[in-house]
Amino acid sequence: MLPYVYIGTFPLPSYWLMGVVGIAAAAICVIIRNRAFRVPSDDLLHITLLSAVGAGIGAKLLFLVSQIPYFIEHRDEITLSADTLRLLLSGGMVFYGGLIGGLAAALMYMRKYNVPAAPVFALVTPALPLFHAFARIGCFLTGCCWGVPSERFGVAFTHSLAAPNGEPLLPVQLIESGYNFLLFLLLLIAERRMRRRWMVFPLYAAGYAVMRFTLEFFRGDDRMRGIFFGMSTSQWVSMGILLALIAWYIWYRARTRAQSAPEKA
Repeated sequence: MLPYVYIGTFPLPSYWLMGVVGIAAAAICVIIRNRAFRVPSDDLLHITLLSAVGAGIGAKLLFLVSQIPYFIEHRDEITLSADTLRLLLSGGMVFYGGLIGGLAAALMYMRKYNVPAAPVFALVTPALPLFHAFARIGCFLTGCCWGVPSERFGVAFTHSLAAPNGEPLLPVQLIESGYNFLLFLLLLIAERRMRRRWMVFPLYAAGYAVMRFTLEFFRGDDRMRGIFFGMSTSQWVSMGILLALIAWYIWYRARTRAQSAPEKA
């Protein structure tokens, strides 16, 4: 649609522009909310910076994992060279890898410096879908992560750098963006009803996993070529997250009952 926004004669990629807008919106959200949570600003800054690095590494690594079937299929055509390395590093990223990498980096910092995790998770979680919503708008403007052909609900790109131009495609980017905006609002509402506000994180993880698993069936971009046993990498990750959350919730409920039992006796 609009892969570049021009400032004078300087082209600014729409994807990165929306990413910056998303980061700014998420940062404002966290700063305002931290008046109630009071996480030390130094810790919050360090966690944010380390999480950004971990997110970038994780997003790239999971993208490369998702392309393993393609690499195997074209192994005879791949050579070890500077051009190959450049193509690998300049390729796409996968959100789940960024989420996992950012989470791992944040947990390592909090464990090393004894920062309580509960208030950090409660504070930051609603900002995640807020940032992601703007990032998906950037995907739509650029024309990446496109959907399957759809005459009735499709949008035809005219200047896409990746999607087929002139063919009506389901705007899954905007669907996911709208869902993330809705998820952001629902998390803000839900946390007010929770005794333990950090529970918004597993709620967010479950809500996003269900949506991502479903939406992957309507993706038409070349990421679907990296399929394992009929499902995409993100669908497998979504299933793993949901199963892990179910197992954790069963354990958590059993532990909570066991701790409260002596008090009732």
